[in-house]
This record gives sequence, C-alpha cells and structure tokens, in this order.
Amino acid sequence: MQLCLRFLAILTGWLIAPAVLIGVLSVVYAETVKIQPIKISSDQRYEKYLDGTILDKKNSLMWMSSDYWLMEHKWVNWYTAKEYVQRMNNKKFAGYNDWRLPSVKEASLLYERRKRNTDKDGDKIFIDNIFPKGAGWSTWTSEDKKNKAFVVSFKDEGGKSFQDKVTATDAFLRLVRHPTPQ
Repeated sequence: MQLCLRFLAILTGWLIAPAVLIGVLSVVYAETVKIQPIKISSDQRYEKYLDGTILDKKNSLMWMSSDYWLMEHKWVNWYTAKEYVQRMNNKKFAGYNDWRLPSVKEASLLYERRKRNTDKDGDKIFIDNIFPKGAGWSTWTSEDKKNKAFVVSFKDEGGKSFQDKVTATDAFLRLVRHPTPQ
C-alpha cells in the first residue's frame, strides 16, 4: 500500500509540474503580448496597444484609445464624466483602476496643429491619427470651479473654455492615467 501511495505521489508530481509550467508560460506570454504595441505613430511618440490604450511616450501618459463618444455614442456632462471614471476603474479597463479626467495641461498635449484626424461629424481635429476616427472634438478636464469646468478643444486653434458642468451641450471625454508598472 505504501509503495502504491509513493508511486501515486510521484505520478501526480509528474502531472502537476507540466501543468504549472504551462500556466506560468501562458501568463508570461499574455504579459508579453500586452506590452507589444500593435501600432506606432509616424513620429514614434505614440504606441497603440491591443487592450484599448495608447501610450504617449513623450509625456509619459496612457490614454484610452476610444473616447466616451466612441464607446457610448452620447454627449457627456461633467458629472456623468466623473461617474464614467468610476465605472472604468471598477471595471479595471485594460487592467488598470487609476483612470481619471486629464488636467488642462495633459489634454492640451494631445492637440498638435500638424496632426490630422476627423471627429464624429467628419470635421478636422488636430490629434494624432493613431486615435480612432469619429471621436469627439474636445474633452472635459479635472479642473473645475463651482458649477463650471474646463473643456479642452482639439478643433481649429484648440484652446480651453469654461463650460457649465450640467448644461454644456457639446462636451466629450477621453480618460488618462500615468503608466506605472503593475
């Protein structure tokens, strides 16, 4: 009986070791695939990933590839934008739970006059074409005062404007985070 138990223990060890090794290798493979960009912008500034994120290497920021308009097909007020941040963090979008509204400075970094893309109406916006076409032409930011918050525009000359948090009629949202090792 004791010999039989020893044999069973050895056999089990031989079966478990490869299963554990396969499990470890699949995790390593998955992490390797996640960190390989699927597209790089022409100026090498941005890297697009399969998980729905875009890394801005120049400014060390990670953006959601699709904005609120592309994902929800709706306008968004500032309060709904804040709720959306919570929803994406609870969902752990792309494996992260630290998404947030960009600052005015961060959102303004997306605007580049020499870059061309098109918004939801087919009009020109000046963000890199590594971002999907059909997005909104602006984004809410984290900077607010009383009943207004800054919106940064990617149209025409860009810039920022204070808009009412509830009644702003043409506001969009693109979330950001600082890339950190997981």
